[in-house]
Amino acid sequence: MDILFVIGFFLVGIFLGRLFHTRHRVKLASEKGMMWAVYLLLFLLGVSVGNNPQIVENFHTLGWQAFLLSLGSLGGSLVLGKLLMVLYGTRMDLKKRTHEK
Repeated sequence: MDILFVIGFFLVGIFLGRLFHTRHRVKLASEKGMMWAVYLLLFLLGVSVGNNPQIVENFHTLGWQAFLLSLGSLGGSLVLGKLLMVLYGTRMDLKKRTHEK
């Protein structure tokens, strides 16, 4: 049941995004909303971790592993993002310019 809820929200979001894709205000509001949603999720994740005594007790051993895993994830995301910008960035810029004219 939960997965259908998630998929439904995703599909409604796609529909609304396509419906309002020409409205600059909606785009700015959605970008701001997404950032605040990410901040809220990170805060709630921190609260959840802080409330778990097992994680807190073993943090000294998990700390380095978690740090290295996070660093690797961040590095991989940056490298892949840069690669995608190099591969598709120019085409996307040209496509965007032709639609604006």
